[in-house]
Amino acid sequence: MQITQIPVQAIQLDINNPRITFAVEGITGAVTDQFIELALGKSSPADDEQGASTTYSSLKASIRASGGLISPIIVRPVDEGRFLVVEGNTRVAIYRELAREDESGKWEKIPAVIRDVLDELDEHAIRLQSHLVGPRPWRAYAKGKYLHHLYHDKNWSLNQLLDFCGGSARKKEIEEYIKAYADMQQYYAAQLQAGQGYSHFSAFVELQKSGIKQAIVRAGHTFEDFATWLANGNIAPLQSVRQLPRILGNPIAKRKFIEHDAREAIRVLDQPNTNAVIKDAALEQLAGALAAKLRTESWDSIRAIFEDREGPKAQALLDCFEELKSLVKLMGVEPDGGE
Repeated sequence: MQITQIPVQAIQLDINNPRITFAVEGITGAVTDQFIELALGKSSPADDEQGASTTYSSLKASIRASGGLISPIIVRPVDEGRFLVVEGNTRVAIYRELAREDESGKWEKIPAVIRDVLDELDEHAIRLQSHLVGPRPWRAYAKGKYLHHLYHDKNWSLNQLLDFCGGSARKKEIEEYIKAYADMQQYYAAQLQAGQGYSHFSAFVELQKSGIKQAIVRAGHTFEDFATWLANGNIAPLQSVRQLPRILGNPIAKRKFIEHDAREAIRVLDQPNTNAVIKDAALEQLAGALAAKLRTESWDSIRAIFEDREGPKAQALLDCFEELKSLVKLMGVEPDGGE
């Protein structure tokens, strides 16, 4: 792999970069490099929806402290002496910003790999491998839009996506992202057109979890209602989407949810029958007790849960599983099968 030092001013930023998709949607005029640079910087503060391990500001600080890049950008020629970024928009923007701040000329050129022959499939593969499974992932909304685009517009098969996104262990995650993007466009379009609500994408991912859509319909509501709840702040925090089967199945909790928010509804659900001994038990005691209970539970009891997957026992176990999965991931262990 040959690395070439290319002047940053000879590089054209990629308007199709999924990281800035939320910023350029709805813009009918020309999108300048300056606009893209601002969008890259503004999209970078860490938040619950982004899920990125490296922010724009921390990446900039790291590049400045180390005096350059560890990984070169990837570009392809577009004109005589001009190049288009394939992978590395943010690093080019950072180099340009550092060049404006430091007149020594140190940041005028950036290390790059020039790919003279690069078809569309190669470009998509580079993006997926760099940002869906790489160290600086895109925002969740950008992931969903890009996966949806490849699946529906480019007619990629699910197996093609899996090949570039980490294999079968991520199958359910990718399916949820694609469906979540479609639902968000269908039911939340007004908020998106107003430039709001992109950080709510994770709620639409949660909506795809087992039993949640069924619970909404069974309670006499629609997915338009779900979007209204989200816009009005009833679903707070966003991960409380997974509690909707319990909330909508309890008249008092449901009323609290509609009048206030999910926090108030969950308080109702957690109060009446909470045993003080269980409430005060240590986490390891509860985990051990649950594991022991599951090992000794009769097959008839387990089968009853399978046959009533939308029932309170199944929903309680699914909720527990989601919380445990998040904790296990923080411990650096990936649950087998991803689900």
